[in-house]
Amino acid sequence: KHILEPVYQKDGSIDNADWNRNPTVGNGPYVLKEWVAASHMIFVANPKYWNGAPKIDQIFIRIVPDTEAQMAAIKAGETDIGASMTASDVPTINSLDKVKLQVVPSAWSEDWFFNLDPKTGSPALQDVRVRQALVLAVDRQNIIDKLFYGIYTIPKTLWYDTPWEDTSIEVYPYDQAKAKSLLDEAGWVDKNGDGIREKDGKDLKLRYSTTSGNELREATQVVVQQMLKEVGIAVEIVNYSSDTRFASFGDSGPIAMGNYDIAQWSDGAYDYPDPNWPYMLCSEVPTKDYPTGTNWEGICIPELDKLFQDQAATTDLAQRQQIFYKIEKIIHDQVLWVPLRTDPDLWAVNKNLKNLRLSSVDPFWNASQWDF
Repeated sequence: KHILEPVYQKDGSIDNADWNRNPTVGNGPYVLKEWVAASHMIFVANPKYWNGAPKIDQIFIRIVPDTEAQMAAIKAGETDIGASMTASDVPTINSLDKVKLQVVPSAWSEDWFFNLDPKTGSPALQDVRVRQALVLAVDRQNIIDKLFYGIYTIPKTLWYDTPWEDTSIEVYPYDQAKAKSLLDEAGWVDKNGDGIREKDGKDLKLRYSTTSGNELREATQVVVQQMLKEVGIAVEIVNYSSDTRFASFGDSGPIAMGNYDIAQWSDGAYDYPDPNWPYMLCSEVPTKDYPTGTNWEGICIPELDKLFQDQAATTDLAQRQQIFYKIEKIIHDQVLWVPLRTDPDLWAVNKNLKNLRLSSVDPFWNASQWDF
């Protein structure tokens, strides 16, 4: 109070307070000693920490310009904890004698979202059989094994590994024969022999969008493009930079505006650890009058909408679980969301570092207990 109240009284805000970059008062296990922008931060043990003085005297946080610089520091033994590693780093980490890969579960998964707005999306996606065929035609486990070294799994629901998950739901299997049968049944047939199915004179061609520059996502797109071609579906890859593709409807974001058919990103932690997830509410479909709406798929199913509203007003755990089971069944049966893989946090950790209990919510929560 004695540090921040005068700043607030003077500026009407504490946003620009020096304390934000030089916190001389705090209740954590470490106290900031030095912060050099774009270089490093040094934290020293707080002897007055409520849970006892930390076992490690100093934590030095190195700020690096890119992932290559971080990996160079890991290889050289200049860092004990490497953050935000990716699957492509796994072979290198596994080859190092003094470093181990630590996989930390998170609330996220890498997913497909479909544009179900009939005004902007492919008419083919209005048919649930086509959506089912898309899932059946893609060998997701093969992608995990080949591109991600088998370190991920395919989740059953958005709320996987939580009390809200209905574990009786089965993941759609890889079955190209069934996919072809469903497409035939839906009236999408290759009549002219060019390898691409058509209906009412229009080819079955879908726009597939993800984050440009993300090598693993782009590699996934190429594999999926080939798999879907095998069942007669053409795929046009249309990617955008992260800041562009996640812009709102009001800012003409391409996904929010419906300039896609299949979009891929990692999602699932809106109110984590609470399971509330408003992205499929009818009221969240963006419009000119409501440009910040988050339902970019254009989903509006009255039964699903009511269930989402009911769960948000239900405090009894067992009753709320049952509501989520109904939600998950609709999402699964209607193929409103497709999980490609889990998306845990990956860390490179010095094997001599003890008591490191990383969490996706607050990774360094028990830093006072770390030791060598």
